[in-house]
Formats: sequence, structure tokens, C-alpha cells
Amino acid sequence: MPDLRQLHQSLTQSIEALAELTARPGPDEAALATVRYRLSRLSGERRRAVEALCIELEERLAPPEAGALRHLREGSGAARLESSAHVSGWSLRDVVKDWPGYCAASARMRRSMLDQIDREKALLYPHL
Repeated sequence: MPDLRQLHQSLTQSIEALAELTARPGPDEAALATVRYRLSRLSGERRRAVEALCIELEERLAPPEAGALRHLREGSGAARLESSAHVSGWSLRDVVKDWPGYCAASARMRRSMLDQIDREKALLYPHL
């Protein structure tokens, strides 16, 4: 299983790279495609790692802590749906047509991703 800390670091770096791209006056389609692909791949790896770790920990933790991990897993599923809707709603063609709209939507999605990473760190790092 990939190291969760490394996945979080790589995801954060990719989120920062996307923030830099969306700060530009216009889209760089090739760079956007690369960063978006990397974010999708890393997000999937992170979700699988979090799921496996939560399941493992839930079996040996006290009920309140186990419940918090179940809640984290459920939130991860909701975040995946939000992310999928964002990606499918913003094809590269749509990004080029509405750069300001994409930049605003991307900022909200990046904030959501960083918030999820923070929740995972708070709940899971003490057990790593």
C-alpha cells in the first residue's frame, strides 16, 4: 500500500500546481490535462489507502474512534462523487470556453480536497 503521508504530499503539490495554472490569464491545455490526470490518479490511490487503513483500524479501536473513521470513509465517498461531478462537468473544451468559471470551480474543488486531506491527517496520522 502506498504511504499515506507521501500520497498527501504529492496530492498537495499537484493541487498547488493546479492553483498556479488557474492563476494565469488563460488556460494551458497541455499542462492542465497533465495536472488533472495526476490529481485523479493520486486521489484514487489515496482513497484506496484511506479505505484500507480505516477498515484495519476500525477493527481494533474503541467504538468512538472507530465511528469517526467510518464517518471519514463515508465522507471520502461523498468527496469522490463531488470530484467526479467536477471533472465530468469541466472537460478541457469547457475549461477553454469558460476559463473564469473553471478557475472559480477549481478553487472550490481544491479547497474541498485540502479539507479532506486535513481530516485524514487529523484522524489517521496518530495511528501510523
